[in-house]
Amino acid sequence: MPAAWLILDIGNSAVKWGQFADSGSLTHTGRLAFSPSQGDAKAWRTALQSDAIPEAQRVGIVSVVPQATQHAQLAIEAQFARPAQVLRVEGPLPFAMRYDTPHTLGTDRLAAAAAAWYAHDPAHRRSVLAIDAGTALTIEVIDNTPAYRGGVIAPGPHLLRDALATGGAQLPAVDLTAPPHPIGNSTEHALQSGIVHGFAAMASGLVEQLANTLSDTPYMALTGGAASLLHDALPRVDTHDPHLVLRGAYQLLRYRARHE
Repeated sequence: MPAAWLILDIGNSAVKWGQFADSGSLTHTGRLAFSPSQGDAKAWRTALQSDAIPEAQRVGIVSVVPQATQHAQLAIEAQFARPAQVLRVEGPLPFAMRYDTPHTLGTDRLAAAAAAWYAHDPAHRRSVLAIDAGTALTIEVIDNTPAYRGGVIAPGPHLLRDALATGGAQLPAVDLTAPPHPIGNSTEHALQSGIVHGFAAMASGLVEQLANTLSDTPYMALTGGAASLLHDALPRVDTHDPHLVLRGAYQLLRYRARHE
């Protein structure tokens, strides 16, 4: 029997998928060997077929690439003979929305926040921070009322590196690894120190500032491709979940299926 849900997470640089059982457990995950910003619906269908994406009773999409969303919808309907449900900000939520411009809110941010909120046991009404270290560093806040309040968007380490390499004529692109010592004794090490340690210090400072605005100690969830750079800087993180956005999209789409 097909799984209950298949969720596609369409990001700026990759497409991830997750298969969820009736119990809500994430049973299988993978990535499409495909750039989300390239190709039409036919190319998307080819990618879905070549990567042997499992069938499911329901298919959901969380996306930050609008054009890719449309192509993916057409490909999914052709591949699985059922429409995809696209996660949107509008619709029922298990918490209040207190964001001044919800029409500008990325659904990946909303999904990450929801996953962190569900992970901490909502019955305890504790504030949560969802920290996503990817292309951008985003930190989402749900307070203990509970309400989604917004958060922070800042550059991730790749953007910091690329900005220095393109903006400085003599500054090379470097590997995103910590140098042997915080005091860089070469241009390469100086750049690595500034980018890696600077990114960690920025994330730590922003988390502290946000936490200080809340009436309780927040539950913290960490995700994203650059999360490993933040482990030492954020010792109070409660969970590191590389599939936070997939989980949150599934949880919100399931919630809406039950409440609409």
